[in-house]
Amino acid sequence: MTVVVDASVVVAALASADATGTWAESVLAGEPLAAPHLMPVEAASILHRAELAGEISADAASLAHADLRRLRVEYFPYDPFAERIWELRSPGLAAPPGSPEQARLFFPPGPASSGTDHPAETLDYSYEQQVEMLQRESDRRENQARTALAEGHEDRALAALRQKAGLQGQLNDLQGSQRLQATRIDLGPQQKEAAERTGRPGLTSYEAWYVALAEFLGAKLATLDTRLALMPGPRCGFCLPPPPPA
Repeated sequence: MTVVVDASVVVAALASADATGTWAESVLAGEPLAAPHLMPVEAASILHRAELAGEISADAASLAHADLRRLRVEYFPYDPFAERIWELRSPGLAAPPGSPEQARLFFPPGPASSGTDHPAETLDYSYEQQVEMLQRESDRRENQARTALAEGHEDRALAALRQKAGLQGQLNDLQGSQRLQATRIDLGPQQKEAAERTGRPGLTSYEAWYVALAEFLGAKLATLDTRLALMPGPRCGFCLPPPPPA
């Protein structure tokens, strides 16, 4: 039976060596795969951001991107599912594809994190912690650039400044998302209940695209975001990673 895979599962399978990555690999190898046609763009964006943040090496990111292009996935357009996606949408704003929040769903946390490698638990990072980590990493790259330039290594300085620019872009995205979240309109009773339970208000249109596709195919949606399985509205099953050992 076909399985709909989101970018979190695909990137974990291609770039993560932990238990979650092993599980994700088994998902990609087990059944025919389907996804919205923008999934590879989202996955590539996450890989790029992870590389810029120093979470994976440039070689690892390039190898994962090459494997991404070789995946046998049937891709589906937006239009046939637009009406159902609109029904499932959330009036709130969650993390956009490839954002820092999504990237930390499946990469080990940095020095400022809580120290857990379990993807579901990384959703508990506070906005302040994320900003602090990104700002510290950005400052570190700037110091590396200055040191390299003082030692006459212009290539190293340029590489560090590029990494700093990528980190600053993530910081700007995060701060912009925080400002937009502050302007959310009132939620309905079901969405308020979901928001209180999960800390996020429901399905974004992008998430709804995955759900609508899984509903149409009578398939399960494979994702690392266990929150989706608790949301009101979806009429599909979910394939989720096993919980961490006690």
